[in-house]
Parts: sequence; C-alpha cells; structure tokens
Amino acid sequence: MRPRPSPSAADKDVPSAAAAVPARARPAGAAQPTPAPERPVATPSSGTGSTAGRWGQERVSIKHVLAMTEQLLTLLDAGLPLDRALHISTGSLEQAHFRAVMQQVVLEVEKGNTLADAFMLHPKVFPRLYINMVRAGEEGGVLPVVMRRLVEFYTRSMEFRSFLVTSSIYPILLFLFGMSALLGLTVFVLPKFGQIFSDMNQALPLPAAVLIGIGEFLKTYGIFFVIGLVLAVVGFTMALRDELWRERWQLVLLRLPVLGPLLLKVQLAHVCRTWGTLLSSGVPILTGMRIVRELTDHIPLRKALDRLVRAVQEGRGVSAPVRADPFFPKLLGQLATVGEESGALDTMLIKVADQYEKDIQKATRNLVALFEPMMILLMGGLIGGIVVSMLTAIFSINDMPM
Repeated sequence: MRPRPSPSAADKDVPSAAAAVPARARPAGAAQPTPAPERPVATPSSGTGSTAGRWGQERVSIKHVLAMTEQLLTLLDAGLPLDRALHISTGSLEQAHFRAVMQQVVLEVEKGNTLADAFMLHPKVFPRLYINMVRAGEEGGVLPVVMRRLVEFYTRSMEFRSFLVTSSIYPILLFLFGMSALLGLTVFVLPKFGQIFSDMNQALPLPAAVLIGIGEFLKTYGIFFVIGLVLAVVGFTMALRDELWRERWQLVLLRLPVLGPLLLKVQLAHVCRTWGTLLSSGVPILTGMRIVRELTDHIPLRKALDRLVRAVQEGRGVSAPVRADPFFPKLLGQLATVGEESGALDTMLIKVADQYEKDIQKATRNLVALFEPMMILLMGGLIGGIVVSMLTAIFSINDMPM
C-alpha cells in the first residue's frame, strides 16, 4: 500500500465530519489547540454569508461548486482527512465570495458539525440536492462515492443543458438576421423608390405600392408597435408568476404536436436522473421524491409527483401508480416496473433519463436540420419578392411617356 502522508497538527486535533474519512485520534496528553477566531456564520435565511451584498460576488454558479467538488473528491481519494482536504480546496478557489463561503464551511466542520450541515447554511450556493446527497454519503460512510456521483450528475446535466442552448443559437441568429434584412429593405430602401415615383407623378406597380405602404407604416408607427410588444412581453411574464396562469401555459405547451412531447421528456429526464442519483446515494425513496418534487418548477409534473408520493405512502409502490397515471409516458412505467421487481429502481431511473436525453438530442437535431432550410427558403422567398417588386418598378419607368 502507498504510505499515507504524515498528519499535521490540524489533522490530529480536528475531527472530521464525514464518516467516510474518519479523523485520527488525538494523542494522549496533547495540548488543546487554540480555537480559531469566530467568524460570522450565514444562517439559512441569509444564505450566502457576510459578502452577500457586494456587487457581483453573491452569485456562485454550479460550475464553481462542481470544480470544488472534483478537487475535494481527488484529495479524499488520495487519503487526506476531510478537514485538510477542505482547507486545500478552499485555498485554491479564485472567486472571492465562494472562498469566503468555503472558509465558513471549514469553520463549521472544525466545530464538529457535519459537512452537510455546514453546506446547509448556504442554500444559495449549494443546492438542496447536493446537500442531501452529501448527508446520505456521510451517514452511510461512503462520502467519496456520493461525491463522485454528484460530479457525474452535474457534469451530465450541464452537458445536456449546453447542448440545448447551442442547438438553438443558430436558428435564432438565422431568424434575427433574416428579419433584420426584411425590415431594412422595407423601411429604408423601398420608400426611396416611392419618392422617385412621387417626384415623377407616376403610379407605382401594385406589389411595390403595397410593400412601400408597409414600410411607411412601420416607419411611422413602428415605435408604437415595439412599445406594445414590450408591454405584452412584460405582462405575459408577470402573468406567469401566478401559478394558475403558469400551469395553463405549461399545459398548452405540452399539448403542442411536436414540441409538447419533447418538453415533457426534458422535464422527465431531469427528474429521473435526479431521483435515480438520490436513490443510488442512499437517500430514502420518499425523501428523494419530495426533493425532486421541490426542484421542479413545472406545475403539471409537480402535481403528478404529488399523486405519486401519496400512492407510495399508501403502500402501492412506484411502478403501479406511474403506469396508472396518464401524465407519465408508458416507457417510464414499464422500466419502473422492471426496476422495482429487480430491486434496481435507481439504475432504471438513470437509464430512463439516458434514453430520454438521447431522444431529445435526436429530435433537436432533426428539428434544427428541418428548420434551417425552411427558414432559408422563407427568408429567401420574402427577400426575393421584395427585389422582384423593386425591379418591376424600375422596369416600369421605361414604359412611362416622355
């Protein structure tokens, strides 16, 4: 075996909070260490500690938490005690606010609190899913294993979210540039032709007259149209803050022919991966369901999970209520049945998430591949129509009497 590094004073004197990495006992007769100076500790209501009010420092993205978790996992796998691993991980953090938060976490662990309790003091930094999995790892003595699963979970989630964002960038840019070209031709170019014909006291061809009229209307009343559009977006956003309107809107989206099933799979993939990861980490099934239920902001799915929680509390299991609920797809019910019968529900839930994510990626690629030529044809047809109407107006000048 590889020799462990010699313990420092902090390693000998400070007990570790994680059962997976026990602290070494203090030698007999050792002097009590000088207690560290008291630092302000964040309460659950304050969330992020004493630096929470500074500009740009109160936000800690999940990427920073993931990087810290990977480094902490590497140190724990190398055999370091938890307190020393936390000190090293904290010292290498670049973001000032996150480093201050982790210093408070280290202080709480040195006081004898568990790592999960220390994380729980900063709910704006550490998600509830993260805290509960760490707690399960500490209670089960498998903290490094649970942290490895956390790294895998958040890595997959970030990759999937990045895929959805990058897949939508090109269609959005294509649409914006096409609309900008159309508006530029209609508002700034076509009116100049109208002025030429007006100076010559000649009537415009009908297509050009219609387009120039649209351009003049947008040039005169476009600002009011933009203001109305902004007000409509703001009103729609405010209406979605109400759960009743948000639920109605989400139900409308789910009923759309192609987009609805895709959006449902996005939500279910996240729920299944989160729930499966919690179960594989030792979190009780009902606790995991409640955590997943609170993590989702999709109201129809949340109500379906509420029905599932009540069914499990009544002793009906998981697979039977899932199969009986029309909200859940048949694939989820079938694989849940197999997982429940084989005692591997966590594995099946993660497989369901993998399958849904593959389906989403395939469907997204197909939609993007279909959208690109359709948008090119549409914009090309509209711009071509404008150009043809302009050329028709130009050629009609030759037919005018001298």
